[in-house]
Amino acid sequence: MKRFNYLTIIFTALLLVSSLQCNKMLDESPVSTADPATFWQDKNDAKAWMAGIYNQLQTVLRTNWFDWGEVRSDNMTVAGTGNAQTKMLNNNLSANDADINGVTRWTDLYTGISLCNFGIKYLPVMIAENRDQGEAIYKDYLGQCYALRALLYFYGLRVWGELPMPLEPVEDLGQQVQYPRSPIAVVKKQIQDDIKASLELVGNDLTSLGIKYRIQKAAVYALQTDVHMWFQEYDEALIASENCANTSKCTWVSNPMQWKDMFVNPEASSETIFNLFWSDVERGNTGVGVCQKLGSGSNTHQYKVRPELWQEMKNHTVDDVTTDGRFYLCWDTVTYNLQADYAANVVQFGKFSIWEAAPGGDFIFEGNNQCNVKIPIYRFADVMLLRAEALTHRNRFAEALEILNTVRQRVGWTETVEESDVPVGADKVKYIERLILKERQYEFIGEGKRWFDLCRIDKMYDFSNNGYAYLREMMNPILTSRTGAIPFDNSANVPKGMYRILYPINSDAFNANPLLKDHQNEPYDE
Repeated sequence: MKRFNYLTIIFTALLLVSSLQCNKMLDESPVSTADPATFWQDKNDAKAWMAGIYNQLQTVLRTNWFDWGEVRSDNMTVAGTGNAQTKMLNNNLSANDADINGVTRWTDLYTGISLCNFGIKYLPVMIAENRDQGEAIYKDYLGQCYALRALLYFYGLRVWGELPMPLEPVEDLGQQVQYPRSPIAVVKKQIQDDIKASLELVGNDLTSLGIKYRIQKAAVYALQTDVHMWFQEYDEALIASENCANTSKCTWVSNPMQWKDMFVNPEASSETIFNLFWSDVERGNTGVGVCQKLGSGSNTHQYKVRPELWQEMKNHTVDDVTTDGRFYLCWDTVTYNLQADYAANVVQFGKFSIWEAAPGGDFIFEGNNQCNVKIPIYRFADVMLLRAEALTHRNRFAEALEILNTVRQRVGWTETVEESDVPVGADKVKYIERLILKERQYEFIGEGKRWFDLCRIDKMYDFSNNGYAYLREMMNPILTSRTGAIPFDNSANVPKGMYRILYPINSDAFNANPLLKDHQNEPYDE
């Protein structure tokens, strides 16, 4: 850890990625004269660099996993009293707002991309020279760099749309440090090219200690599935998801308590694929944002799950008894067992926490600075439910529903759906797709999936009132019921409300990079 922290300090000034955000960087002398070109000497150097990349991934997703992928969805309502929560939930974002600047800045994202770019440049040299007899290790690391760069660009694509795309490390001030935004198709191709390059190199270790906190081949196939589903490429998603299932060797958990292990003991779970590791000791008492967002032992948390969704899951019953284990595994159902009680109180969400005593009662919530939650980035049910959607769009309804029913049954909800249950005259594809999306909502509450699920259905990147039908169907009734909220439509009262699906680019980026001028996401100001 001492070596890792030292390297982080040395190379912060050398990355220069902050020039995408801040001109001041160009006027400062580096704090170190270390040369990255001479750094890559042996296995320890390469290992230290990879530790830095994963450290940065933790920084990128510490709170953004939630602010980018969860908060604006139909999963959440306000719990705390801060301005940021109200603005986020009301879809009232702007490009320069002290309350939400941390959400709209992409500095951390591009720092992570820059670290990957260094690995992509220098690891091939180490491979070619077989330095320290580490050729196989360096190939795995290089595959990880390609995959993590693809993952970071995929986050950026979904949040902001078009993106600047630096693909080379910035090693001196004479290099290009400013880039225009690239079209969606260009960003998509780069993500897919990086995934392809990764799959040719990355390892498939299924047994090493801590392996589920490093991206390996199964996780790359999971990412590939996700990307194909984002662009509604169903045949390709079916291939990628099958490869993920075969490569991961994942098997379904068999009971609710095993389901809970995915969040409190992911190393031991048969369904986990790739998790974000977190240790407050290593990160200097800066906990991951789950506690801040959903349930803290030290502060009032900012958000809670909407009472309507809480009630829906409570209603997964047999003989009037809730059988869906995800209900009592995520909420204190002893203290709050009526929707009115739940709605009236600031109830914490315990998916990522263990109990004080017995399941269904009080959880132990860590403080904001000690929050050691290990957030799933990809897990088996995620990939398989995406596969079920793809199967639905290829009219393979029985296979799709088999996955849906398995996801339910493994947590105790025994109500099954058969193809014959589709109402006469209904659009079968849409009906089953919506069932799968609803199941994803129940399964992945708090995991940063729901907002992206809302966005990737129907016509994407169509900001007329014809696009994003599922998102508008789910969100607009909620937004119109909130005082001061902006729905997703282009009515005379709400000009370009549909365009708010994308986040604003923070104003700092325009101050630093003239190539971004006049290319802000509508309807936000630069």
